[in-house]
Amino acid sequence: MLDKGDTDMFRLNCLLLVIVLLFTSCDKKQNRVATYRNVDIKDTKIKVKGANYVDRSNEYLSWSRFSEKTLALPQSQSLFNADKARTNSGVRMQFKTKSVRVKLAFMPQLGDNRGAAFAINQNGQPTQAFEFNAQECSQQMTIEVVNQYPGLSTYFEVVMPSWANVALNSMELWGTSELEKLADDSKPVYLAIGNSITHGVGQGSASYLTYPYLVAKSLGYDYYNLAVGGAKVSQAIADMTDELPKADLITILIGYNDLIFSGKTVEQYIAAYESFLQSIRNNHPDAKIYCITLTYTKSEKSEKTGITPDQYRLALRNFIYHEQSKGDKRLFLIEGDEISSVENLRDDNPNDKVHFSIKGAELFAKELIEIIGE
Repeated sequence: MLDKGDTDMFRLNCLLLVIVLLFTSCDKKQNRVATYRNVDIKDTKIKVKGANYVDRSNEYLSWSRFSEKTLALPQSQSLFNADKARTNSGVRMQFKTKSVRVKLAFMPQLGDNRGAAFAINQNGQPTQAFEFNAQECSQQMTIEVVNQYPGLSTYFEVVMPSWANVALNSMELWGTSELEKLADDSKPVYLAIGNSITHGVGQGSASYLTYPYLVAKSLGYDYYNLAVGGAKVSQAIADMTDELPKADLITILIGYNDLIFSGKTVEQYIAAYESFLQSIRNNHPDAKIYCITLTYTKSEKSEKTGITPDQYRLALRNFIYHEQSKGDKRLFLIEGDEISSVENLRDDNPNDKVHFSIKGAELFAKELIEIIGE
């Protein structure tokens, strides 16, 4: 039989046990709330920009800059490499939430995957960047984004890599947070058409460092990067622009590969360019189109034909002047070699005769912004 002291001690121990159990229960409950939970990646509150072809399935949210019909063409007809075209240069994913953290998992898809650099913008401001090398890019890539505006509805933008094809495999929000509907942010549309210079060779695999991204961001455009590394003047790409939103601004920088690798004569280059430009103009009758002659290059001539970059530049200049004389008042010429120089070229690869460094892409963008902004 317990005496009074033992009884009091027994009651105290029982009370302490109850308190411990209560705290343990509360702690477990809080832990259950304050953890990640999956979001349905088919939710249309997740928007994709910069890719006209979006697929929402149970397994992936994926996107493409080019239609499957265009990608399926033989390279002899498309005049570009489909694996390079499948990469995500200029693609952005947008969503809005109060979640203090967001976890995103991406899986590599078919394409020329050279590495992946993601940039995170929050409420329009750059906040984080994540990089994965080519080996890391061959498997699932997970990034954890920290909300810089805790407690507030924050607009997130994830800028996809320029030299990888990825798809969203999962999205997780913290605690009870939900995705919120994005406000309509209709902007004028910009199409950037070209080859590897426009695609982003020289800026790692970072779309956010390419000149079209910088131009679009500075001038307030929603943009599509339709450039493909190695591309020549492609009628297939010109025809496909009919499927895209009507553009307000188009820049075209194409011809280096036609000169150096295809060995096209000046006449062949201009004939292809004329058909190419006519299709783009028919598809986008109200767009301001800026045709850019070949930028500065250390390549002095085509080894196949002996034709020089200046001959291509002169031919394009004369062709554009002729088109302007026919009454196209929304067609403009930019002398590419006058707004670029050896200072634009890559310093990490002195053997590269034509591609921009990160700084070079920024300098080129500034020149375009000044010209187009006028």
